[in-house]
Amino acid sequence: MIRRRPPAARGRHRDGQATAPLPRYTWDHEARSEAVMLQIIWPGWAVLYGTGSRLFHAIATWPTPEPLLLCDRTVEGLKAQMREAETTALLHRWALTSSSATIGHF
Repeated sequence: MIRRRPPAARGRHRDGQATAPLPRYTWDHEARSEAVMLQIIWPGWAVLYGTGSRLFHAIATWPTPEPLLLCDRTVEGLKAQMREAETTALLHRWALTSSSATIGHF
């Protein structure tokens, strides 16, 4: 016959006792608020801050040929990457429209 041990009381929740409330922590207040402000200022982007990775992430919400995800450790670096991506997309779109409009017209 296999005898089982009675379950040992573990953790903060023991039988017959009130549960102990756990404190809620929010990490990196400043970085998370900077990400929220950046998303408000740049409406074409979804901006997030990863508390585990300690990186700022920007995802383009406008149509792109392939998904566009940018990452940087600082807000300034992420802004520079976002500007470069938008400029590249505008130049690419302009090159497509201007070359198709001038075909056959010299």
